[in-house]
Amino acid sequence: MEINYFKITVNKQYKNPPITEVVCEFRFELEGVFDQKMVDLFFNEIKEKFPKKKKGQIHQMKFEINPKEQSFNKTFEEFDQFFSDDEKTLIQLDKGRLSIHKLKPYNSWQKFYPLINLVFNSYIKNIKIKSIQRIGLRYINNFIIPLFSFDIEQYFNLRPAMGKNLPQDLVSFMVGTIFAFESGRDNIKVQLLDRMAAQGKTTFVLDMDYFLVNPGSIQTNEITQWITSAHKNIEDVFEAVLKDKTKELFN
Repeated sequence: MEINYFKITVNKQYKNPPITEVVCEFRFELEGVFDQKMVDLFFNEIKEKFPKKKKGQIHQMKFEINPKEQSFNKTFEEFDQFFSDDEKTLIQLDKGRLSIHKLKPYNSWQKFYPLINLVFNSYIKNIKIKSIQRIGLRYINNFIIPLFSFDIEQYFNLRPAMGKNLPQDLVSFMVGTIFAFESGRDNIKVQLLDRMAAQGKTTFVLDMDYFLVNPGSIQTNEITQWITSAHKNIEDVFEAVLKDKTKELFN
């Protein structure tokens, strides 16, 4: 069952969007053994858009403690990566985990969604799955704000709540919350934090991770609608978190 193209609607587009990375991730329960032949078949389907192949590594440390001695072993697992020609778009494939990444510059959802469509359909065509355990759509945004003009209430609707008995001279902060969507089917984890940048400026990071709550709760023929809803809900949260003064920085 393929996910199909749909009419993509966009609430608002900005001249210089602050997006540094977008990730669409799938996790599957597989049916049978995963092998290199499946990877090769998958690559054959997507190689026109992702012609470069590489191997990534996940390093792991295993500690063992007994009365006589302590020891640890360093191991690693490999996973497959496939890149576009400019290496700004990539796929990571690790057995039942599949993710599609778009690095800055992010052009538009209209260009990113067809890649999700291609990658997902190529995967389920060549690798047998039992169920979908997770779907996630994540947007990471960076904003740079001059410190001399910074007043958190002027820039963000999501911010720390400081009671009158707390110090009011705010130096740094990190706030986060989880909101429910689609009658509790989905959640979005929203985090906002600041990091020092160049002298006189601060970088603010808005990380929005929208995901399916219950493993196995949707089927492959429901993916199109899920992704449509996820993107719309992320856009709505983005618009609600930022005030006009922040949007002026990148519009």
